[in-house]
Amino acid sequence: MNRNLMISDIHGHLNAFEQLLAKVDYQPAHDQLILLGDYIDRGPASKETIEFVMDLQANGAIVLRGNHDDWFLQWLQDPSQVSPNFLLNGGMETIQSYLHELGDDFSIQKQTEWATSIRENHPTHINFLNDLPLYYEHEAFICVHAGIDPLQIDWKNTSKEDFLWIRKEFHNSIIDANKPIIFGHTPTKGLQKHAGIYFNDNKIGIDGGYTFGYQLNCLIYEQNEFTEAAVTKEEIENGMTRQLFPRK
Repeated sequence: MNRNLMISDIHGHLNAFEQLLAKVDYQPAHDQLILLGDYIDRGPASKETIEFVMDLQANGAIVLRGNHDDWFLQWLQDPSQVSPNFLLNGGMETIQSYLHELGDDFSIQKQTEWATSIRENHPTHINFLNDLPLYYEHEAFICVHAGIDPLQIDWKNTSKEDFLWIRKEFHNSIIDANKPIIFGHTPTKGLQKHAGIYFNDNKIGIDGGYTFGYQLNCLIYEQNEFTEAAVTKEEIENGMTRQLFPRK
């Protein structure tokens, strides 16, 4: 493989994701694409993004689980056991991408009907999300969604909760790993003054906060060097992009 391309936190913004792949001229036969989770919630096309990512995985992409992907799985299993924060943090957009008109009844009974319908009609999506791993280790770096537990002697002993949700404990710690930890989950604008890739102390943050109005980043690893590319919300909204893949 010539390049490793890492992207995180797409959040249902399929058009921006496609445009970013076009911008870096992603070639599945020559590039290793690594996706760090959060394919759904907040954006307008969660269901379509999952379908697209499934196709990418079938063509060799490495696909990790994010906290929003995991949250959706929990909701599908039993909405009554999931915090209303799921709906408030983009879950409604995901449900709507599957079921369209939802009405104004958000009771647990109604949510259970929605979850049952999605489970019954899209079992391949559920299986896909359930099978996603929590990390990927390359000879030169480690990829996770949120971070690792800095108190663990072996980072692989990090809990599922921390792989998917950790923030400050990871960000504020010196990470004693022999290779950089590449993570998403926390928009880099909250870690530095801009939304580009965040490089700090053996940690590389790649979530550009596109869903919050900033940009979708791609971290590129080639010939022992990291470089970056991005598409901004402004570029996408002003149509300064091109289509890469034909829609099914």
